[in-house]
Amino acid sequence: MYKRSIFFVLVICGLWVLPGCKKFLDVSPPSTSINPTTVKDFQEILNGDTLSNCHFFLLDLMSDDMTLSNTQVATASNYYQRSYLWQSSIWNPADADVMYNSTYSRILQMNIILNRIDAAPDDASNTPQNKSTVVSQALINRAWYYLQLVNAYGAAYDAVTSATDPGVPLVTTAGTNALPGRASVAQVYAQVIGDLKAAVSNPYLPGKGVDIIHPGKASGYALLARAYLYQGDYTAALNYADSTLATQSSLQNYSLSTYFNPSQLPDLVPNPEILLGRMTTDLAFISFYSTTLMPSASLTSTLTTSDLRYSKKFASASRFSPAIYRLSTGNSMVFDHSVGVPEVMLIKAECLARAGSFAEAGALLAKLRINRLPTYITDSRTYTAANILGYVLDERRRELFYHGGLRLFDLKRLNKDAALKQDIKRFNDSGTAIATLPAGSGLYLVPFSPTVIAANPNIVQNPR
Repeated sequence: MYKRSIFFVLVICGLWVLPGCKKFLDVSPPSTSINPTTVKDFQEILNGDTLSNCHFFLLDLMSDDMTLSNTQVATASNYYQRSYLWQSSIWNPADADVMYNSTYSRILQMNIILNRIDAAPDDASNTPQNKSTVVSQALINRAWYYLQLVNAYGAAYDAVTSATDPGVPLVTTAGTNALPGRASVAQVYAQVIGDLKAAVSNPYLPGKGVDIIHPGKASGYALLARAYLYQGDYTAALNYADSTLATQSSLQNYSLSTYFNPSQLPDLVPNPEILLGRMTTDLAFISFYSTTLMPSASLTSTLTTSDLRYSKKFASASRFSPAIYRLSTGNSMVFDHSVGVPEVMLIKAECLARAGSFAEAGALLAKLRINRLPTYITDSRTYTAANILGYVLDERRRELFYHGGLRLFDLKRLNKDAALKQDIKRFNDSGTAIATLPAGSGLYLVPFSPTVIAANPNIVQNPR
């Protein structure tokens, strides 16, 4: 199933006829053309909802937010179990890494747009506004996927080492048979930030996309804020967070009857928080275990069961059964991995906290919490310069659990701070530790599957 290029995991014609590329809202689905050439063709590529359906559940399974029962851990060995236990070997020789493969297939689609659009023929669709908007949206989509990849397979950004830390293959052209090795973490970040800055500098790109799958400037600003936060550039992260919130800042109140858990991408449409819609539907976990996952004890204690972010997402524990994740369709689990207003608020709050602006950071936490707690009226906490960062980081965990790796990425970057680093452990049903992931361990990095390396021997494996 692999071509010579590491990212040709789907043949080009398959990209235009995938059944998942269906009509979304009021836009036309991708055509069946196997040779897109016009601006309209490229617009139709961006209309496919496959760009918003991703596969990053494994990153959340590796974090400290999930737990498996004794029965689940004892189930026949598989890549979920081995990832959960941070074992040295995750992949069997024939295992396909769906996260890696699907992500590069989407990057390929964006590269086709970006490489071909300048040669698009003059026609009614080839206006400066249409053309530049398509380019900007392709750049934002590509940047989101590369930011996910580099944080999954590479080390957390470090200004001292990232120029040499291996990241992921950086592919920006379509139709090449080259087998690139891993670009450095710094190079991938430079590409991401460069793509996003080019996108948001476009005067034709609207502040908000026409719907949740079409990025606007707000989502580009939000991703710049995320990238700069991960780099530790809190001044730049704060500036881009402010730019995002100046465009879109509405929150959804979990106490209202209008709130419901999303089970498919269109469910995100009425949510005022969404800047760029992203969902993962995981099919294999329940087929392995015949049940959904459970929240970890540390996530439960951080959230508390009175928090609506807990009660909306989990069926509460009873005398006879543990708490389990609610968002299941019976044979799959659904996760919202969207770029949204709450994350941007928390990025701003963290930057303010690190600058000592504890009152401003606390006000942002209060604004978020009043929309998440059923009886919240005023904030009874006393914020200080000494405690505000801890409050902000706890709120990030409450808001961003099961969010496509954001908790795992936080653990990796915070482990570089001696005051914040922590070892995390897995416990059995009796409370005995059965696995430990030391702070800064190479086991935080997802290994490349043997099938990926077989397709591109120039990829150097992550040490285990």
